Amino acid sequence: MIKADLHVHSCLSPCAQITMVPSVISQVVKEKQMDVISITDHNGCHNLNSFAKKIKNRLIPGVELTSFEEVHVLAYFSSIEQALSLCNFVRSFLPKVNYDPEIMGYQIVVDEQDQFQRLEEDFLGIALQLSLTDLIEIVHSYDGIPVYAHIERRFGVLYQLGIFPRNDQVKLVEARSREGWAQAVKSGFVVLSNSDAHTPDEIGCRFTRLKVEDSNPKELFNILSMPSRERILSVWD
Repeated sequence: MIKADLHVHSCLSPCAQITMVPSVISQVVKEKQMDVISITDHNGCHNLNSFAKKIKNRLIPGVELTSFEEVHVLAYFSSIEQALSLCNFVRSFLPKVNYDPEIMGYQIVVDEQDQFQRLEEDFLGIALQLSLTDLIEIVHSYDGIPVYAHIERRFGVLYQLGIFPRNDQVKLVEARSREGWAQAVKSGFVVLSNSDAHTPDEIGCRFTRLKVEDSNPKELFNILSMPSRERILSVWD
C-alpha cells in the first residue's frame, strides 16, 4: 500500500509560504513517511525539475489549473516534459495584470538546493481564459489526467457550479469532507484525499492510499489513469 499526497504547492504558488522549497518538503515527506507526492502549483510548472532532483522517485509531475469559471483542476502527468509543455501552452491564456508580489504573494523559482533563481513575473493565481470544458480537453491532449480539485470548497466544481458537469473525460475528483466524498461516489467518481498543502506542516494531513507494491511514479500514474475504488482509497474508504 502506497501513501500519497497528490496536492502540494511550492514557493512558486503565490498563496504558498516561501518555505515550501525542495529541502523542506523533502524532509517533511520523509518524516511523515509519504511514499509519493505531487507538486501542483497554480498555472505553472517551473519548479518541477528542481523538486524531481531533490525528491527523485517520489514525485508525480502536476499542476493546478484554474478555468474561466474559476474551477480548480488538478492535472497529473507521466513526465515533467509533458507537464512543462502544457504549462507553456496555457501560459498564453493567462490574463495580464499588474502584479505586486508584496501584496499578491511571491512566486519564487528555485533550484534543487533551494537557491533563488528568479521571480515569476506573470501572476499565476488567476483564472485562465479557457472554459472548463476546453481546459479538460487540453489536459487530455497532453496525455494528462484531469481531476476536479477540492470539489466542495471554494474554487471546487460543486462550490462554483453547483453540479458535476457531464464529462466522461474526468474520472477522479478530490474531496475535503465525508459529505463531499459521498456525493462524488454517488455520482460515479473515484475520490482522492490530499492536503492541498501551502505550508510544510500541512503536508500529509490528508492522503490517498494506492494499492500497489512499487512506488514508481509511472506505475502510480497508470493507476490514476485507470482509476478504480478497489485500488485508490481516500481517507473515507
